[in-house]
Amino acid sequence: MTLFFPSFPEIDFRNRLEVAGSIQFGGAMAQAINRRKLLAKGGVLAPAAGLAALIGADAVNADPATGTVHRIAGTWHVDISFPGPAGNPPEKGLFLFTESGAVICTNTRIRDLGLGKWRSINSSRFSFTFRHHMYMPDGTWMGTLDIAHTGTVTGNTFTSSGTGSVYDTGGTLSESVSSQVTAVRY
Repeated sequence: MTLFFPSFPEIDFRNRLEVAGSIQFGGAMAQAINRRKLLAKGGVLAPAAGLAALIGADAVNADPATGTVHRIAGTWHVDISFPGPAGNPPEKGLFLFTESGAVICTNTRIRDLGLGKWRSINSSRFSFTFRHHMYMPDGTWMGTLDIAHTGTVTGNTFTSSGTGSVYDTGGTLSESVSSQVTAVRY
């Protein structure tokens, strides 16, 4: 099976791959990649490999009565807010819900891929979970952020609400924050 991964020229991958140095050898450029920083940033191959595994999966969220895929499947521009005393500023992001039940997302604060899954509750209701890895500006891994939401699709919009749970590198829960998402199909 041949997989096709489209190129995204608008995405700047330079933060993901830092070149530690380069040496000229007979006209050929050799570059030494700082492996530690590459691994600390999470790389780009692990999410791609996970996505490749999901591409071949059956449409687990199809409605058995009609054979149609749930209306959440597709790409969404999202606005994320944090009601209550959390004090977190609002965020923007892009979420992709695949027909096979995968969730891939980004947002303006974490800037690392979130990967997870979603399931159909009924023809308009759904739930989803995903995980972000969190890093300090110097690339040090801080832990994970797990999101669990339930939502409703209406036409080309959806709303959802739920909780984000922050875990440190030892897996200890350090914070839980409520969040709400409003989205428009992209």
